[in-house]
Amino acid sequence: MQQIAKDFAERLNKCLDELNMPVNSRERSVMLSKMLDIPKQQAWSLIEGQLIPNDVLLQQIADELEVETDWLQGKKK
Repeated sequence: MQQIAKDFAERLNKCLDELNMPVNSRERSVMLSKMLDIPKQQAWSLIEGQLIPNDVLLQQIADELEVETDWLQGKKK
């Protein structure tokens, strides 16, 4: 499960890089929390690969970043 969270975080951060979000994880988590309307701690945990989003949040992230949920989960290259 830990590796799944790390892989998810890698893909999430790639998308956030493309949006030119700050590289600093604290600043990035603040921006992600505002984008998704989630607590900063939850956003930080997603960015750091410590948390896997539930299906509802996963879909919300995919919609915001305009990517497929399967790609975010590593099910698709």
